[in-house]
Amino acid sequence: MVVDPHALTRHGDAPTRALVAFTITVAERPWAVSGADRTALRAAGLDDAAILHALLQAALFGHHNRIADAVGVDADYPDRFAAPRPEAATPAYHPAPLSELAAATGHAAAPITLALREGISDRLAGWLAHVLDRDDHLDRRRRALVRATVATWLGDARPLAAVTPSDDLDRALVALTELVVLAPWRLGPAAYADVRTLGLADDAAVFAAVATASTCALDSRIHAVLDRLARPGR
Repeated sequence: MVVDPHALTRHGDAPTRALVAFTITVAERPWAVSGADRTALRAAGLDDAAILHALLQAALFGHHNRIADAVGVDADYPDRFAAPRPEAATPAYHPAPLSELAAATGHAAAPITLALREGISDRLAGWLAHVLDRDDHLDRRRRALVRATVATWLGDARPLAAVTPSDDLDRALVALTELVVLAPWRLGPAAYADVRTLGLADDAAVFAAVATASTCALDSRIHAVLDRLARPGR
């Protein structure tokens, strides 16, 4: 399981197979989720509340793992499985293709909403506001740039304010955001060199950039998947 999570898609238990397949798609290609995934999960015995719970867990652990990769935190449990260490050759995930960003937003089924879990919508909105509505270490415009960039890469179709890079630090921030979202196992001192040189000199500023990217990825991943679960199966 640790070495090859795809192996669990051959698990003998149908709900486990369905959950693993869904979780892998949420992690690697959230824009590729569709009503077909919802149908498969329901056929395996999972209702919409369980599907939402699985999505929230996948997005949250994706955020936790990215922060751990960024700061180099070791596992707080014995590594009995000899899990593979990050390798520079590991291929990155791919951003959403342009065709997905232009896809129709019509729904064939009633969307699953955050309202199925009491308080989640308010907590998520509060967390996002805490990350985006501040100017310490990283100003709001650059935080909005990170959010817009992440939304585009993950296929988040919500109408967010467009922000484009205007200087070298912006462009370096976008490059760092790409690693956080699409290849977090490559994070390390070399990944932070450009943003440090161009203005984010201290650790708190670099962490603000990483945390903003990872939090926006969690938010956009959830909303992109919820939107697509109600679209026709493919």
